[in-house]
Amino acid sequence: MAIVHMQQINILYLIDHFHRAGGTENHLARLVTSLDRSTFNCTVVTFDFADNPCSDLIKDSGIEFLHIPVGRYYTFDALKKAVLLSRIIREKKIDIVQTFHIKSDFYGTIVARMSGITNIISSKRDTGDLKSPWHLFLNKLVSWIPRTFIVVAEEVGRVVVKKEGVASNKLLTIYNGIDRQKFNVPSDKEKQAAKSWLGFSDTDFVVGTVAWLRPEKNYQGFFDAVKKASEKIPNLKAVAVGGDGDGSQLEFFKQYVSRAGITDRVLFAGQVHDVRPFLKSFDVACLVPSGNEGFSNSIIEKMAMGLPVVVSDVGGNSEAVEDGYNGFVLSENNSGMLAKALIFLAEHPDERKEMGIRSTQRVKELFTLEGMIEAHEKLYKAIMVYR
Repeated sequence: MAIVHMQQINILYLIDHFHRAGGTENHLARLVTSLDRSTFNCTVVTFDFADNPCSDLIKDSGIEFLHIPVGRYYTFDALKKAVLLSRIIREKKIDIVQTFHIKSDFYGTIVARMSGITNIISSKRDTGDLKSPWHLFLNKLVSWIPRTFIVVAEEVGRVVVKKEGVASNKLLTIYNGIDRQKFNVPSDKEKQAAKSWLGFSDTDFVVGTVAWLRPEKNYQGFFDAVKKASEKIPNLKAVAVGGDGDGSQLEFFKQYVSRAGITDRVLFAGQVHDVRPFLKSFDVACLVPSGNEGFSNSIIEKMAMGLPVVVSDVGGNSEAVEDGYNGFVLSENNSGMLAKALIFLAEHPDERKEMGIRSTQRVKELFTLEGMIEAHEKLYKAIMVYR
């Protein structure tokens, strides 16, 4: 073991795609722009890119952001791009490479290792339910190379060990963190103004969710629960915040809501750059995916804004929400239980308020941006000191 003098640490982040403001893109943007610049020099490389607010944030902060187009990684073009990536690693004297997603975890890890990098970190962001057997096989092939696997939840760690053959002693859990100055509890006046802005009345009971319009997010279950709960909650309104790229899913769910007879109760906000004006209108927040969840930024954003949260027991959801304490944790694909939870929270405003207070406190104790950044900095320094 060689103990080296601490100097500026050069870190290269590899991510498969960076063409929307999704959970991983948001996480990476917050991470690289919040690290101590006097100690950490960051470069981000993506294999698939389109301009979005997260990439703009990185570029505007002065961090180098590179697009190296890589499609299928078993082609001659991928080999040429591997040579380019290796040159970047050597010229920038990279000390640590951190990967995100399937292509980066396999192709990027191999290129980094062949470029002489031994300090490789793989970031596992979800339970991998959408990975094919082939992708899982490739992950197993290279699982011996990274020295550390950052997992965003304990449940993600258990899945990585089981499905990808990762040694449990290589795991490090670092929960996502929220900027509590940006996400904070609105005043009663702000909540009323937010409801009015959306066309709701002060007395409407607003239930909302923020998630991409994808099958695994279980919007059908959410809307089914809204229909059932509305039989007991006459003033129930629902807000769905999230886009789907080409609009096909949005149109599908608009028709679904129409057939259910609840069009007048549901507002589709689409994709938005700032969710806070919508969150301020919520009385209760939900996130009820059926699979492929990691540790949702969306959940802890809602918690930070003082909301009780109803979630499905998928991924790390139950590590953010404690059942009966700051919300409810339900079995997946259970719209009946979701409807009952919404009815309970509508009929018990004092308990709903207490749960919201507990949500805020839980974020303060466990899920702050400062805590997340500190944990990464500690890991990077430890890797460089003891190598």
